[in-house]
Amino acid sequence: MKNLKFLMFALVLFLVLPFCGKKENAKKLPVDLKLEFNPPQPKDAYILKMKYSWTAKPGFSLGDDYWVYVHFWDLHSKSMYLVDDHKPPVEFSRWRPGEEISYERVLVLPEYIEDIRGDSFPVNLSIGFYNPGTGDKIEVLRKNLKIKINPEILPQKIYAEGWYGEETDSSGRTWRWMSRVAVCRVENPRKVSFLYLEGFFPTRFLPDQKLRVFVNDKLLAEITEPTFKKLYEISPEMMGDGDEFILRFEAEKSFVPAQVSKDSTDKRELAVAFYKVFFCVK
Repeated sequence: MKNLKFLMFALVLFLVLPFCGKKENAKKLPVDLKLEFNPPQPKDAYILKMKYSWTAKPGFSLGDDYWVYVHFWDLHSKSMYLVDDHKPPVEFSRWRPGEEISYERVLVLPEYIEDIRGDSFPVNLSIGFYNPGTGDKIEVLRKNLKIKINPEILPQKIYAEGWYGEETDSSGRTWRWMSRVAVCRVENPRKVSFLYLEGFFPTRFLPDQKLRVFVNDKLLAEITEPTFKKLYEISPEMMGDGDEFILRFEAEKSFVPAQVSKDSTDKRELAVAFYKVFFCVK
């Protein structure tokens, strides 16, 4: 199973093209960026928290149609390991000189990255602004990093019940649907661990959807946001004494595409789509 997932991931990784926009704008915007990592060094961790602290200077001007781009590049193949393009929590038009805009985001390294590059490898981090409509880019920061991971902190996880196979769009992004109830069986590390969930509800067909997440029989969380990125800490007590524990997902509603769209022949019961169900030792 692991070899099959590795091959699928390798195909996605190396078919992803570098950012295809216009050439970087030569101008430098009057803005400062302070970047903090947690852990301080990208070492022995699959989950990386990045805190951005932006400070605009006099003359800063950028339209709200711009995004922040964050790219982790493979120095050898020039493809990207990780992308976290995003809108900042405060629109650019509201940035004022001297005021600091701070926020934190969570990034998750691909599960089988060590199979491709080993457990220690160099990456180039580039951060700046880009306009999705025009392709214009303005670089703010570029630096080389050394990523070191420990595959032993990644317990085995099995999609046991209620899950469908992975689907991929033209950009290479993958997701997996669950039916109304789904179960993962996870190897018990008996250590404090992280669970990261990223996904969405099809609100067109399932308004006011709710998702409950259980560790064994204990309620961990209830998710109601249509698009979610959630990081939870799980204690050894919640995981119990067995060699494995159960992650159970229960959605309040589900739908069948073929029953709600005359153009669909999809007869699956669908409730929630996940980009990531990621579990690792803290």
